[in-house]
This record gives sequence, C-alpha cells and structure tokens, in this order.
Amino acid sequence: MATLYDCMALKTVTNQAQTAVNGPIILDCWFEESDITVSSAKTHSIGGVMLDRPLYTWASQVTYADNPQAPDFVSPAAQNAEYTYAKLYGKPILVLSSSITSGTSPIVGVLGNDLLGPVCIPPTSAAADSVAERVAGRYLRHGQCTLFGMAYYPVPVDATTNIDVGTHLVYDKSSALFKYQAAGTSPVIAMHSAEDASGQYVGALFYGCPEAET
Repeated sequence: MATLYDCMALKTVTNQAQTAVNGPIILDCWFEESDITVSSAKTHSIGGVMLDRPLYTWASQVTYADNPQAPDFVSPAAQNAEYTYAKLYGKPILVLSSSITSGTSPIVGVLGNDLLGPVCIPPTSAAADSVAERVAGRYLRHGQCTLFGMAYYPVPVDATTNIDVGTHLVYDKSSALFKYQAAGTSPVIAMHSAEDASGQYVGALFYGCPEAET
C-alpha cells in the first residue's frame, strides 16, 4: 500500500489540534493557478526578522473575497496525471469554478480564506512553468475550502482502468478496493488520479448531491 497521509484533520494558525472532519467538509487544499512570474527584485519582507522574499504572481491567480453574497466557488482542477494522492500529500487540488471552460462537475465548494504560500518559491519563472514542476517543487498555494458533501476519505483503489480526477468510483467487495465506474452515477468521486496498479490511495468524496444537472 502507498503512504496514507493525514488529510482528515484541518490545522489552522490558531488551532493546531486535529479536529475530526464531518459535513460540511473543511479541507486544506492546493490551488492550481498556472504559470508563476517571479520578480528579480526582492522587495517583499515578512515577519519580525525582515526576511526578504521575491515578489511573484500567477497567470490565473485566485483571489479570496470575504463576501457571503458572492462567495468564491471552487471545483477540482482539470485531470492531470501529476495529481496523484502521493504527490499531493493527500490534499485535493482545486481551481475557481469560473475558470473551468468545459464540462461539469458535481463537486463544488467555497474558498474559506486567503491562500497561503506557496510552500516553496521557484528560483525563476521557467522553473515553474509546467504542472509537473509546480507539483514536484510544491510551488503551489494552499487554503481552507468548504466542500459540499457528506464525507471525504482516502481509499485504496484498483486502477487497472485509469482513474481521473472527478471519476466516479464503486466499491468492489471481492477485492476490497474501489474502482472506476464507467456509467458515472455513483455518489463517490475520486479527487486524485491513479493508474497502472492496485492498492494506490486516492482521496474520495462521498457526496449527497443529485447525480445529474437539471
């Protein structure tokens, strides 16, 4: 089995205790914001020690607006083979719902705070101009997100049929694994991709929403 990450608890700046996740689901999620532009001038200081850091911006930057009448709706990022459970440390990766240009997703949530990070800052813009580089280097920001669902768990899957982000999963009791469902009607959604092996973990969202839009 792959490493099982602790994604069932949310740690905040003011509360470092592990609080059980229930409905609504509140998770710390990565955000895909596309290419990063790193400024050559170090003009940004943080903290009492005046640690200089370079200025940086994203091509598709997510901006948090604390407005209950116009929340920032978010959805899973488009499928990418880099978005595995292991590479994302068990966290889902999201984008603003308004940035999705095609297709529909039954999974929607609300951004709960201004994004933190990135975990690491790339030395140059060219070092983070692909999804693979951003995931491997952890050149990603993260933030608290409330997902409208019933439960979120890491589950082992049979990925002999490739599993994409947003794929519907069904439980196979003969192998004690979840697997891809071609019909796409199951209320269990994979939040990570997996391929070519059994027993990999993906984050699975068990939701209570209608199966089709009307």
